[in-house]
Amino acid sequence: MQAADAIDKAENIAERPRQLGADQAEQMAKAVHKAASELEEQMPKAAEFVHAAASRLEQGAETLRNQGLGDLVTKYTDLGRKEPLVLFGAAVAAGFAASRFLKSSASKSHEASQ
Repeated sequence: MQAADAIDKAENIAERPRQLGADQAEQMAKAVHKAASELEEQMPKAAEFVHAAASRLEQGAETLRNQGLGDLVTKYTDLGRKEPLVLFGAAVAAGFAASRFLKSSASKSHEASQ
């Protein structure tokens, strides 16, 4: 019975960060979609892949929101084994979106300080 109690306690502790993570993944997906939209004219095929990665982020956010910690660990472990390129692509898309976001934020703060 103690192991079940420990698992319940761990899931309760992880609940708030899990919800925050889902919110952040959702925001990241929006940023990635926006970046993909900017790419559509110049590189339509690349934009298609970036939109697909953003959709996966949205699905991940929804999964994170609705499933327990143990289920999530199992799913991501399985995904990493079955489709490592998907995880790599998501990491690349997330890095791209983060760099665009940081570049945009830096430009806005620079403009505001002038």
